[in-house]
Amino acid sequence: MTDEENLEQAQAQIDDIEAESLSEDAAEGVAHDMEEAGELASEVAEDIKSEETGDADELDQETDDRAEMLAEDAVAAVAGDTLAEDEVRLAEEDAEASEEAAEQAEETAQAAEEEQPLDAGEQAVREFSKSLRTLDGKWYVLHTYSGYEKRVKSNIESRVASFGLEDTIFQVEVPMEEVEKHTEKGKKVITRVRIPGYVLIRMWPDENARRIVRETEGVTGFVGPTREPAPLTRKEVVQMLAPMIASEALKAAGDKPAAAKKRTLEVSYAVGDQVTVTDGPFTSMEAVVSDIEPTTQKLTVLVSIFGRDTPVELGFNQVEKLD
Repeated sequence: MTDEENLEQAQAQIDDIEAESLSEDAAEGVAHDMEEAGELASEVAEDIKSEETGDADELDQETDDRAEMLAEDAVAAVAGDTLAEDEVRLAEEDAEASEEAAEQAEETAQAAEEEQPLDAGEQAVREFSKSLRTLDGKWYVLHTYSGYEKRVKSNIESRVASFGLEDTIFQVEVPMEEVEKHTEKGKKVITRVRIPGYVLIRMWPDENARRIVRETEGVTGFVGPTREPAPLTRKEVVQMLAPMIASEALKAAGDKPAAAKKRTLEVSYAVGDQVTVTDGPFTSMEAVVSDIEPTTQKLTVLVSIFGRDTPVELGFNQVEKLD
């Protein structure tokens, strides 16, 4: 082989070696690039996972915070309800304490008055007031149709017997009073309903019993600021029933003068009324009422005599009102 051929062969071998070297370098470069790409992909995946984990943790934290806030609101609501109940209970206790204090003061005053003689009516009212402490049930006010008070009392008592409510409803009362009416025709004593349209009932606060009472003919309902009826205090019961109790006691004792003093007086005249004299020396003269004495059925009227007002005492039946 010639030198030229040997040189060409050597150069060819060198080129092959260089080509192989370049291929290996390229392969190594590709492998390196792939390795870097893999590492980059791993880093990206880890970042994504980290972000997802962070988001999940943040969501969990928000959920926990929300749950904690709801729990705190629930606790606050329960505490508020408890506080409201406590305030209502305290208000009721204060009212009871005030009533007891008032009753004690009243009893003290009554004890001081006991040194003075009492008539039969006053004694009966005092005994009734004391008995209220031991009576079962509470006193309530029923609203009725005006003029139906006595009928309502009778109907409720019949329904109590029919429904077997003797252990729940104990007493029904229509407050009455004696009225002494004075007119030009004379004096007349009548007994009438003291508070038209209202009846007192003593009972336990039982819903079934209240329903039966409400459904009684003539009853429109219980009196109270809310759906729950409001019971009367002992003092209120005494004030509403005292005139009737005193009147009955005085009649039973035969004390007519004292009974007459307890009556409500009504006259058909009022101070300032214009009247005409119908009897006596001043007949047909006009006059003005200046004073009224129902117990004696006398009027003092001013009659104009010679231009001067002159007081004249006349009986109720000696004058007539001017229209």
